[in-house]
Amino acid sequence: MLEDDETLATGLATIYEALHQDLQTREFVEELHQTDAKEFWYQLIAVLQQFSMQPQLKGFLLTHHPYIFPNAVYRQPELQTWVFTTSKSSLFPAGSLPISNTQVVPLPKADPLNQEWFCILVTDIFSVLVLSSTKSHSCIWSLHPHAIQAAIAVLLTRIRRNDQQNLLQKKLQQFPLNLPSYAIMARFSTILMAQSSIHQELSIPEIQEVDIIKAITHEVRTPLTTIRMLVRSLKRRKDISAEVKTRLDRVDAECTEQIERFNLIFEAAQLDSYAIMLEATQIEEILSDGFMRWQEHAGRRQISLEMILPTEIPAILSNAPLLSQVLNGLIDRLVRSFPPDSHIQLILTSAGEYLKLQFQSQVTRQGGGDLPLLKAVGQWLMLQPETGTLSLSLPTTKTLLKALGGKLTVRMHSTSSAYDGEILTIFLPFI
Repeated sequence: MLEDDETLATGLATIYEALHQDLQTREFVEELHQTDAKEFWYQLIAVLQQFSMQPQLKGFLLTHHPYIFPNAVYRQPELQTWVFTTSKSSLFPAGSLPISNTQVVPLPKADPLNQEWFCILVTDIFSVLVLSSTKSHSCIWSLHPHAIQAAIAVLLTRIRRNDQQNLLQKKLQQFPLNLPSYAIMARFSTILMAQSSIHQELSIPEIQEVDIIKAITHEVRTPLTTIRMLVRSLKRRKDISAEVKTRLDRVDAECTEQIERFNLIFEAAQLDSYAIMLEATQIEEILSDGFMRWQEHAGRRQISLEMILPTEIPAILSNAPLLSQVLNGLIDRLVRSFPPDSHIQLILTSAGEYLKLQFQSQVTRQGGGDLPLLKAVGQWLMLQPETGTLSLSLPTTKTLLKALGGKLTVRMHSTSSAYDGEILTIFLPFI
């Protein structure tokens, strides 16, 4: 079936080809080549950003890249986003691409459309096409409905689902393609001429964030694993002192924590590469194996950790190795997010057809100095600047748990203290 899809894809025209097949269509587009084309692409995207920031923008956006515009644009309730991509990842940033207003159209990797960057914005007041082709090394743009319609027709051939076909046709009827007014064209030209430097424009990275994450995790895990192996071989020697052994134990523990942290990040980046196998899982074994280690980790930061379990815990449907890594990551995030003398409770209960695992945090020392801060690094990771520690963002963790058959909720407890009361709750299905 995959070969049939790829064969079909190679026979489909690209947007660039469609715009050049008809002489009349070619009259309605402007094209720049080589170096000027690359700069012009960024300039046009920057212009569209400014157009798109107006309140209550109504219409739809067709593009190859989910982050082509700033987050504020995607939060507009009347703008529907269509992403044509080979990626199977569902790790879109929370607040940027609302799932209820986003359509993802999968493309085979052999589809020549993957060689084009495109942005087609159709609104109730104007429509525009911007296309950058790596094959022709050029940038094409047009405000004319004839050219925009030809480009959309190419994308319609890629949509295999009937419901998506009908939805896009309905959008085209709702927002018909018309020539823009003189005022729109004048404003467009004015903003375009004001773009004096490519460095002021939005950069669309050619390397996806997931590729960078995979490369970094590999480069970090490999030397840490080697260091841990050497440390453990030294610990087996009988001629080392107790003080040296204590220090080696600390190095071993630190290496293990970092390896596990980057293992989890790597697993998240691999989500679109393989299906996670779910099976009967005894979560009590995962918790008992990890609790002593979690307590030791929390104790090094003067944080107390308590676990409350029921007398009997039925089996759940999940993946034990990956679930263990996710729980390690959540504990690590909580421990590093609170000041010393805080208290964390793990409470395990049942909630209908789900097992409910809740993490409740409480700051027991008031006024204990500044609280650790977390800073977003891209869409996937969080960084604690004072320690340089990386961890998965909560939206990414939620996606991991969804792949494990569960879900994660986050809320604040009704308390006056700023950090006193963040409650993380995991729901995992019983078998």
